[in-house]
Amino acid sequence: MTTIKMWAVFDPEGKPVEWSLRPNEEWCIEDFIGQSSWGNYEKESHTCRPVRVTIEELPQGEK
Repeated sequence: MTTIKMWAVFDPEGKPVEWSLRPNEEWCIEDFIGQSSWGNYEKESHTCRPVRVTIEELPQGEK
């Protein structure tokens, strides 16, 4: 297993938006909605925060 630092957007309820994972804050925001619209999401309590992601390779054939 490997653990890496990434960035994720969190919704107003504090739940991570899984597909928003990116290696840095700028890409996380840009790929989620774009810098120009991010302020509107921040007003709705979305945040972009660093997270630890653990990567575990699945056995061959497992989905």
